[in-house]
Amino acid sequence: MTPSGPDSLDLSQFDRWLETQIASLSVDVLSEKVFTCTACPEVVGDYIIEYRGESLRFGAPKAYAFLRFIRESASENKAS
Repeated sequence: MTPSGPDSLDLSQFDRWLETQIASLSVDVLSEKVFTCTACPEVVGDYIIEYRGESLRFGAPKAYAFLRFIRESASENKAS
C-alpha cells in the first residue's frame, strides 16, 4: 500500500540525505586513503571506493555503511 496525501513519505528527500551523508563521510575518510566517486552518470546511486589497492563498487546503502565502518575503525585505532 502506497501512502498518499500531505504526510506521505518522500523517498527523494531520503535519497538526497543519503547522498549528502556519503559525500561527508568521503571527506572524513580521506586521511585513511579512501577515495570515493560516483560510478557513472548512468548508474545513479552506485559508488566506486578505492581502499587499500582495491576498487570496490557499492550501491548507496552499502557505500554509506562501508564509509562509516572505515571512519569508526580509524577512530577506534587512534584511541587505542
